[in-house]
Amino acid sequence: MAGPTSPNQSTRSAATRRYGPEVGEPPPLVDQRRWGSLIGLIGGATFIGSYSSVLGAAISAFAWVAGLVLVLAALSAHYVWPVSLGPMVRPSPLALATYGACVAAELALINLGSRALTAAGDGDLRPALIAAVVGLHFIPFAWAFGERMFFWLGGLVSVLGVAGLGAGAMGVAHAAEAVAVVAGLVMLVMITLYSRGLFAPGLSTEPTM
Repeated sequence: MAGPTSPNQSTRSAATRRYGPEVGEPPPLVDQRRWGSLIGLIGGATFIGSYSSVLGAAISAFAWVAGLVLVLAALSAHYVWPVSLGPMVRPSPLALATYGACVAAELALINLGSRALTAAGDGDLRPALIAAVVGLHFIPFAWAFGERMFFWLGGLVSVLGVAGLGAGAMGVAHAAEAVAVVAGLVMLVMITLYSRGLFAPGLSTEPTM
């Protein structure tokens, strides 16, 4: 007959339940939140790849290196050394409808805003417009999916985009492109922090019976 479990054994047992079904999550390879993060990683890398070249070779190289390091860090945290992201809550039909509406609104606003900027002779501000709209479209996801990370991600990126529009309108050269690159890096940083469990609700370390 096995003896009583020591405190150290209980702690080790709790530590083995860092992620996955035993803490109310799907296995990492099928966790929709981890796969959904890939969209954000692609988006952040796209901002860097699309707009960093006009900022000069040194800044572009730094942005690329920083971006790649963050992408690798996020992927490693999601799939190589995963930690818990918190219990998985299946999205409701309303949440999925909110997601679809936000994506459709994002595309429509980028299209309409780009046309308005071009008509006003400010087509070079389009990168900042895209950053602002992309950030705004993230914010409702915080409510729809119960993930507070989206509030911070969307808020930071949208504020950067608006700042880029303002600076560009005042004649600051390449302000829109610079802001778009910074927005891309911010997206990668936030997703990396998310992948490390920074936004996960606290998990009990008490062993299950």
